[in-house]
Amino acid sequence: MAQGNERAKKSIKNAVVSTVYYLAILGLSFFSRRIFFDYLGSEILGLNTTAKDLLSLLNITELGIGGAIAFLLYKPLHEKDHDKVREIVTVQGWLYRIVAYIIMAASCVLMGFFPLIFAKSPLPLSYAYLVFGTLLIGNMLGFFYNYRTIVLSAHQKQYKIVRINQGIEVLKIIVQIIAVSKFKNPFFWWLGLEFAVRVVCCYLLDRVIRKDYPWLDINLKNGKEYLARNKEIIKKTKQVIFHKLGGVALSNTSAPILYAYTSLTAVAFYANYQIVLGKISRLIGNFFSSTSAGVGDLVAEGNKSSIKRVFWELFDSRLLIASITILCCYHLTDPFISVWLSPDYLLGKNFLIIYLIMQGILMTRETVDSFINAHGMFQDIWSPIVEATINIGLSILFGHFWGLEGIILGVTTSLVLLVEIWKPIFLFKVGLKENPMQYFSRLAGRLAVILAVAFISTKICPLLPKSGSAGSSILDWTIYAGETALLISLMLIPPFMAFSRGMRNFVKRMSAIILKR
Repeated sequence: MAQGNERAKKSIKNAVVSTVYYLAILGLSFFSRRIFFDYLGSEILGLNTTAKDLLSLLNITELGIGGAIAFLLYKPLHEKDHDKVREIVTVQGWLYRIVAYIIMAASCVLMGFFPLIFAKSPLPLSYAYLVFGTLLIGNMLGFFYNYRTIVLSAHQKQYKIVRINQGIEVLKIIVQIIAVSKFKNPFFWWLGLEFAVRVVCCYLLDRVIRKDYPWLDINLKNGKEYLARNKEIIKKTKQVIFHKLGGVALSNTSAPILYAYTSLTAVAFYANYQIVLGKISRLIGNFFSSTSAGVGDLVAEGNKSSIKRVFWELFDSRLLIASITILCCYHLTDPFISVWLSPDYLLGKNFLIIYLIMQGILMTRETVDSFINAHGMFQDIWSPIVEATINIGLSILFGHFWGLEGIILGVTTSLVLLVEIWKPIFLFKVGLKENPMQYFSRLAGRLAVILAVAFISTKICPLLPKSGSAGSSILDWTIYAGETALLISLMLIPPFMAFSRGMRNFVKRMSAIILKR
């Protein structure tokens, strides 16, 4: 139990640091988005979103090496086997060097098609090359220099990475706001700062690694030799590559498909919702992803009863927080966008509902994924292929008939089938050695409570004092947001505490840690 609490303490530290910095970036993003729309224009912002997704598609050549390496590091870090850690990270660096060259070559080929890809854009074609090139260089720095940060993540020191990456990001956004609004040529100031930040982050992360792990001296010339002694890296990497396909299809195809059916302006409107809802989803994700390394250490320890107990603690606490967040977003997103930008930027209630269901699945999937990854269960290589096929196929089909709503519906359908149904079955049968029906029966009861509260909230929230004027000012919206969050929390927390043992155990563990401190 003591070791479990120590893992929990480290997870809390990672979560707190991630949350603080992420909230700072979230607030700045809302403010800066309006400034960037005014001084850069929706076309440039849509171009940036599309270029990011194109580069992420190329990153499939990373082949899942990072996922395989993270799993293989848990045990030697738990046992303090420095030689084994050094071998594994050396192999990672050697493989990453090869991958980086492949991505650069593929990027050159892709850029040859930019005149076709961006034919509808009114921007100079050089802008597309500049934005994509800047993103590519930043990506390469990670492959060539910062791959060793995976040791910090696997060792529950993610907060050190966050302090540098997110801290510099906060500074960058502030300087960008000043530069684009005060100086001539705002596009070049904005892009130049994007480039500078990536170089600075690379340098600072390298310093942290050298300080914390002076024994982690890497000679990439030994990579091929070490790979021959660690054949499990290749085995796991081959499995993880297929899972990367599903992730790429989920995260990086919606914007290009939308652009194919509409315009960069529509992509920019969609990106507004990504900022508001996607960043909130990532906030929840960052808070709980800090537990991933702790889960890996827990599984490496091998205590089956502790593994099952911690699973339900994390699952129930995450589901509660995600449910409160999603229900609040349903009532608050449209009024916020109206205040933040304009009612002209709204995409409709049907889109919002489908998008929130998708984000709810993404917010809650981390628990099952963490335990699957910690067990090294990547052998279901068919599932990401099916997920990617359903995702892209239905997005294109539904998008043809229903536009943006159809595209998001296609993504959501693939998530329900593979993430909500298959992944828990796989974890419980193969990893936890339990009957999967206990998962679905517990989930059904919790979903019944959530749906009941959702229905009641649609009747009560419109009656709140500030609901009628929520879009008139930021103050009115803030008051309405506070009232809505309090109301939904009061409706959801008591039944979760009453009927969820995992939630009660989670509260007991957190209370014990707080009281001990």
